[in-house]
Amino acid sequence: MNTALTIAVLSLATLSAGALWAQEAKSKRFTHPTPKDADGGMARWMATMQPGPAHARLSEILGKYDMTMRMWMAPGMPPSEEKGTAEFVWFAEGKWLQETWSMSMMGHPTKGVTVLGYDNFKERYVSTRFDSLQTCINGAFGHFDKSGDNLILWGTIDEPMTPEQDKQVKYVYRGFGQDKFVLEVHDMMIGETNTKVLEFEYSRRK
Repeated sequence: MNTALTIAVLSLATLSAGALWAQEAKSKRFTHPTPKDADGGMARWMATMQPGPAHARLSEILGKYDMTMRMWMAPGMPPSEEKGTAEFVWFAEGKWLQETWSMSMMGHPTKGVTVLGYDNFKERYVSTRFDSLQTCINGAFGHFDKSGDNLILWGTIDEPMTPEQDKQVKYVYRGFGQDKFVLEVHDMMIGETNTKVLEFEYSRRK
């Protein structure tokens, strides 16, 4: 084989190897998490399905309640009040808690649903809220504080009056599990103080 032919063959081989390497390199680019072990992945999935101590805490607020809603339209002004009722039941036994409530809001008879649970995979409480007045769904997530008495969730809401989308809010179930507890709604765009704009006070029926 003459020198020119040898160089041509080697060049072709080099180009082919380079093309194959490029294809392999491209195929290995990260796209999304994939199971490294099929059996291990299945075990993790099955583990996320099992309720645990975090879910057991949800049972503390099962029952029927009388409810008072207070709304603050501006700092320093007295809140408006509305009366209503609420009931917490299992949507899925031991996993998902469902609250259904009804009251008058701004002169409109209103009913709503809140679903509260604990996500084993993400290791946090998760909540979804919607009502008959609006066309949006509000979601939130969080944990109990160190005392274990207050469940604090962070989420977003839309504010058509402003109009603000995905505005940061904080929900606080203060006194979780007690016969009387309060759900506070804080508008975090107000600032660092006087952020509470809504309060739902629950009194368990005996």
